[in-house]
Amino acid sequence: MKKISLFLAVLLLSSVACTSSYHKLVRLFKTNISIEEVLKEKERYDLSANPAEKHLILDNLQKNLVTVKNAVVKDIIPAINIDYKFSVVVSIPGEKGTIDCYIHTKTIYQKEDIKHIARMKQGVTKINARGEFNRFITLLDDVYARIELINSDVEIIE
Repeated sequence: MKKISLFLAVLLLSSVACTSSYHKLVRLFKTNISIEEVLKEKERYDLSANPAEKHLILDNLQKNLVTVKNAVVKDIIPAINIDYKFSVVVSIPGEKGTIDCYIHTKTIYQKEDIKHIARMKQGVTKINARGEFNRFITLLDDVYARIELINSDVEIIE
């Protein structure tokens, strides 16, 4: 009985380690792109009348990691994505208007993520983030673009 319990414990620990390691390993092979590159693809997306082309544009963006650098936290809100608890919202000034990024962070250490987000102050904290593109969000207001990033790594720089 002890051998089976030990075997199951080792199997459980290795599967958890492999799952988080697998996710990190896959991220190594993704290309990093900037917000400006995402906006170029958004313009192509907006101009296209073909739904298949729009799907390919989104699919291509989802294969990349989007990098946000030196952005001030605009707000911390309950997540707009059901898989997450909180969204860190940053506004980035762009040529055509403001770009809001909704950044979701999630690791196997969920309590650490929440503590990390709790340290952020609206309008004060500056962050760097790198996450997987998920979708464009459309609302009727004066913001040029809204971008949702998931599985993000967020670093507080100030």
